[in-house]
Amino acid sequence: MKVLHFCSYFEGSKVYGNLFSRLASLGVDNSIYIPVRRNCEATLTSSDPGDKYTVGCLSFFTRVFYSFKVFKVLLFFPYNIGGVKDSNIIHAHTLYSDGIPAYVYSKIKGLPLVITIRGTDVTLGFKYYLHYKLLAKLALGYSKKIIFVSPSHKLKFQRYFGNGYDRKLEVIPNGVDDFFINNAVKKKKPNDHVSAVYVGAINRNKNVGLSILAFFSRAKNNSSFHVVGGTFDEYVSVFGDLPIELRRKVIFHGKLEKEKVIDLMKVSSIFIMNSHSETFGLVYVEAISQCLPIVYTSGQGVDGYFDDGQYGFKADSHSVESISMAIRDTLNKFPDGLGPFEHNPAIDFSWDKIAKVYKEVVYK
Repeated sequence: MKVLHFCSYFEGSKVYGNLFSRLASLGVDNSIYIPVRRNCEATLTSSDPGDKYTVGCLSFFTRVFYSFKVFKVLLFFPYNIGGVKDSNIIHAHTLYSDGIPAYVYSKIKGLPLVITIRGTDVTLGFKYYLHYKLLAKLALGYSKKIIFVSPSHKLKFQRYFGNGYDRKLEVIPNGVDDFFINNAVKKKKPNDHVSAVYVGAINRNKNVGLSILAFFSRAKNNSSFHVVGGTFDEYVSVFGDLPIELRRKVIFHGKLEKEKVIDLMKVSSIFIMNSHSETFGLVYVEAISQCLPIVYTSGQGVDGYFDDGQYGFKADSHSVESISMAIRDTLNKFPDGLGPFEHNPAIDFSWDKIAKVYKEVVYK
């Protein structure tokens, strides 16, 4: 089986490398076309995931003029490379950045097409690319499968495009790093100190400022909030200074190794991440692997994979009161953490299992 991937976000995410590596271990021959927004000569490299063809064909103009982007992606396409020529299925890993150029190529070559709908498609594409909706519908109509990383994104897709594609739709999560799978626990150790943890970048989308305020509106006086992935200075540059009474209670760890993240999750009471937009949010499942209950965003990421209240509660990311109530409900329902489990649910999100679904269900 030879799969040609249109994957313009390959360099910015470990998700694709993990997926392609596991597919390769199952005997899938990957060719990966990576158009990028930087100056670089066209390069072909062969590595563990497969042959990667990287070309700097994107720019400010391709971002502003979408039709020009489609033209340049196809113009710089490596038509003469062996793995590309011999592919028998195409997988576009976004709708607007990859799907429409991949559709044109698939149509010309008469090859089946798979399209993945991601967070940027839902939050930006559906909103700002209305004038390309007809072209998107042509690509979707031609495709054999349409993949969603989040159940909530599937619902938004159906509201936007209707139910004419329902027979093609599949929801397949991203996988979790093997380190968290291999170190998953069945029961949380008791800890009297109430503390929250957030793991991720510090930016307005991740919304950690509102999460901190919501947590301390419900937490005890001696509680603490741990921020992993950014510094206090980064926080101030985005959200402004913390209230004086919270400065000693919020601890900024910067970036930590996975071992240190697990150690922090083990002694925390709750994981809180109420992003405004989230394609999936692997860190939610990483938290569950440590029996740490979660507060997540309604209509984003893992919402739909679990029943509300199963491993934590969801909230409206724009409402401090909603987040505060979700924190209250989560701490009340899971005072001793998640579990005990016979089988930690995070194990179901291993890349091995997910790659097998792609090979046996999607690419079949």
